[in-house]
Amino acid sequence: MPRKARLFIPGAVYHVYCRTARGERVFDASAEAEHFVEVLRSVRDTDRFKILAWCLMSNHYHLILKTGEVPLWSSMARVQGRIARGFNRRHGYFGRLWQSRYKARVVDSERYFNQAVAYVHLNPLAAGLADDPVDHRWSGHAALIGRREPRLVDVRSALRGYGSTLARGRRNYLAWVRAVAEAKWLGRHVLDLPWWLTVKNSDAIVEAGEEVGAVAYDGSPAPIELPDVELDELARFIARRKRVARKDLAGACRGADVVEARITLTAVAVQRYGHSVKDVAELLQKNAATVSRWLFIARDRLRDETGFAVEISRLAASAAEHHNAIKRYVAP
Repeated sequence: MPRKARLFIPGAVYHVYCRTARGERVFDASAEAEHFVEVLRSVRDTDRFKILAWCLMSNHYHLILKTGEVPLWSSMARVQGRIARGFNRRHGYFGRLWQSRYKARVVDSERYFNQAVAYVHLNPLAAGLADDPVDHRWSGHAALIGRREPRLVDVRSALRGYGSTLARGRRNYLAWVRAVAEAKWLGRHVLDLPWWLTVKNSDAIVEAGEEVGAVAYDGSPAPIELPDVELDELARFIARRKRVARKDLAGACRGADVVEARITLTAVAVQRYGHSVKDVAELLQKNAATVSRWLFIARDRLRDETGFAVEISRLAASAAEHHNAIKRYVAP
């Protein structure tokens, strides 16, 4: 029997990439670029992955990141979901912001890592937007060479891939930047990059539905596409399913059933629908640290308790069906 494709390999280094749906130049606006950075930093800190390289262009982004225990698809769903919701809310838009969930490949050799980090930071040069990558504000290059305080990139972890000391790593990194700047494949489509052309099946990242029987690394089913459900709607839905009063979720009640409902809501809202801990805290009138604690409890249970993981997946899917049914009912 062939091995099932993995959707996530914990501790692996990935090159992650996505474009806006129709090539809109969303991130030419500094406010939108700043929002992208803030959302990515928030999810990074919560999910505890490391960003080794990043570059935000006008209509797409590139990331080189090393995952922790949180599945890649979960983190990226939250990043793209929060950015899309914020953009649509600010501009009064509806519909898709991103072309797809994201595309990703495992970077499985030192050479490919060296090439990939340099490639990501050379994107502005390949696009003709700058003569030196240090001039592009929305990337990790200047931080890696010590010209700017790091906003997202983990400098020591990134440069460790180039040398045993910080100084040696910086020298070698700049040498790779110069070498990649002269590579024939610089500026080609992401699918033509060397580390994307030689992906082994066991390391492949597949989109849900593209691979029959695909499962996540921990054995859970591949995530389904979820609609954009507002937090208050999710709270009402979870309260009904858990048989607690909606008002008690934001109240002072510390009963076991209410606490369980709050943990469940946090898991569904943050882990499955990509809402932020801050927004959940505001909805429930709780401290963000308290909601973060519920989130860590939920993650431990998702990893260790099969029944809880199944319940969260079913509730997320049921909430989507409920939301879609409401939309069909109110449609003219």
